[in-house]
Amino acid sequence: MNHVDPELLALLALGEEAGGPADREHLAECAECRVELENLRRAVTVGRSTLDSGELLAPDPRVWAAIQSELDLTSAPVIPLRRRRWVVPVAAVAAAAVVIAGGVTIGTVLAPPPETVLASATLDPFPDWPDALGEAVVAERADGGRVVDVTLTAPDADGFREVWLISSDASQLVSLGVLRGSDGSFTIPDGLDLDRFALVDVSEEPFDGDPSHSGDSIVRGELSGV
Repeated sequence: MNHVDPELLALLALGEEAGGPADREHLAECAECRVELENLRRAVTVGRSTLDSGELLAPDPRVWAAIQSELDLTSAPVIPLRRRRWVVPVAAVAAAAVVIAGGVTIGTVLAPPPETVLASATLDPFPDWPDALGEAVVAERADGGRVVDVTLTAPDADGFREVWLISSDASQLVSLGVLRGSDGSFTIPDGLDLDRFALVDVSEEPFDGDPSHSGDSIVRGELSGV
């Protein structure tokens, strides 16, 4: 079955008088083309609703490059939107429909590369915290830095929770920061050897101004996969 040309659908979505009896007959019979036309009309409605919202911002060139590649519109010119009068290129309307349909999104285009998981640990409870449990995941960011994501479930107490990396023989430790709530992400100092500092510890700390470990560990676990 030959469907209605996408450029014709875009013009119809803009309210233009376009197409002939055969096109209208096809639209009346083809659910697929009607859905596409409705998506385009919604895109136009959203665009028109912004006419009084100030100056339009030019998108990052990567956005248009991805949209043109997705729609095979590498030679289509991009005409800017203008105030006072609704002027929009067929390519832009079609691109908006793709965004609505989930084919291309700005978030996907601009999203940073995913982190690479390097190691993880199950954090086991200490005897004074039998109902606690936790997990730690070490990942490498796109810029080469490392972070550890910590989650903790434990009963409330009067102090605060602090995350540590401890050497395997427990002779040295490095504070990564305060855990606020049940989860947090902490930057691992550059050059810190995780083969040596392989223990992830979360402690209960009193508000006494003492920066050293309280000795009251809630959970602890050894990283594997480093």
